[in-house]
Amino acid sequence: MLPRKICKITIAGDGGSGKSTMIATKNIENFNITSGITIGIDFACFPMKIENQSFTFLVFDLGGQKRFQFMHDSYIIGSKGAIILYDLSRPSTFKSIPKWISLMESEDPSMPIIIAGSKKDLIQPEDMRYFLNEWENMKKKFPSFERIIDHVFISSKDYHSVEDLFTHLGRAIIPDSGRIALPTISVSEN
Repeated sequence: MLPRKICKITIAGDGGSGKSTMIATKNIENFNITSGITIGIDFACFPMKIENQSFTFLVFDLGGQKRFQFMHDSYIIGSKGAIILYDLSRPSTFKSIPKWISLMESEDPSMPIIIAGSKKDLIQPEDMRYFLNEWENMKKKFPSFERIIDHVFISSKDYHSVEDLFTHLGRAIIPDSGRIALPTISVSEN
């Protein structure tokens, strides 16, 4: 058996965007509504197997409320990748994406980042098209966003794309990922 590689991942986004619920759901591979507000920083560990390599993802969940943001820099150090979550049912959380990307880039300008709209189960297909258009408009304003791996929609309640989200990020983190064809888990209306 090959040893597990420990890989630090940061999950960021505004308060109430579903970060803790997504992590708890990923841990048990079933919807877990018991997670509450993250006070400051929280973390979880879970095993991942990617391209026949065993990893332990050490996932840091940054509390999204402004009163906790003074401590974020310290916990991003050493992260190999990030997921920035926004709440599809609260468009104001989408507008904070540039702030969170900037925070990740301040630690590592080449850090792989996936943007994920959470709570897909609460919206209609036309809402997803709205966010796709808004994302394209945002990328035009911020050209550095072109290097972001993907923009996806997930549902912790339905467990839709949660596993794929972590697998996709893990594949981007593998040192020789240039030789691995990354599958897309991009947004679909299904």
